[in-house]
Amino acid sequence: MSRVVIVSGPPGSGKTSVSALLAKADPRGLHLPSDLFYDFPAHPVPPYRAGADAQNTAVIRAVCRAAASFAADGYRVCLDGVFGPWFLPLVAREFEAAGTQVAYVLLEVDLEEALTRVRQRSGPELDTMVRTMHAAFQQPAPGLDGHRIATMARTPEAVAQAIEQRLAGDALRLDLRSWARADR
Repeated sequence: MSRVVIVSGPPGSGKTSVSALLAKADPRGLHLPSDLFYDFPAHPVPPYRAGADAQNTAVIRAVCRAAASFAADGYRVCLDGVFGPWFLPLVAREFEAAGTQVAYVLLEVDLEEALTRVRQRSGPELDTMVRTMHAAFQQPAPGLDGHRIATMARTPEAVAQAIEQRLAGDALRLDLRSWARADR
């Protein structure tokens, strides 16, 4: 059965690079960057700001439904984005309703490395967002310790290889039933 592999983490953790590699390694691989969906609203609210909850919920639902549709058509979807533990109940409900198997990877990076990576591609204008999102990912996330993969001082290829090894052992499967019923 094809499945969705969610590659999450704070900005600068390597989600997009790793997801693209994972998708390319599979003949039925598909890379779905969730950031694209945040460009759809005509009047977007930056997703890390107060007042973005309704928009973020709508975007997450749409992204999950698109990923589930591709998975149902036989693709192994590598979904990259900021799917923090706070979104997992919503994500799990969407995928459980679609009958889609999901693996979840939480990429870790230290703050200075994240800032350096984001500054290299976008400049220092996003420092506040990086700091805010990095702090959000530092909150305890019960049940996700086995889903964490450190990216510091590792190439995207090495991270993708580590993910593939853990996927082969089914170590990254997300327990949709328990997360869907979680009130977090």
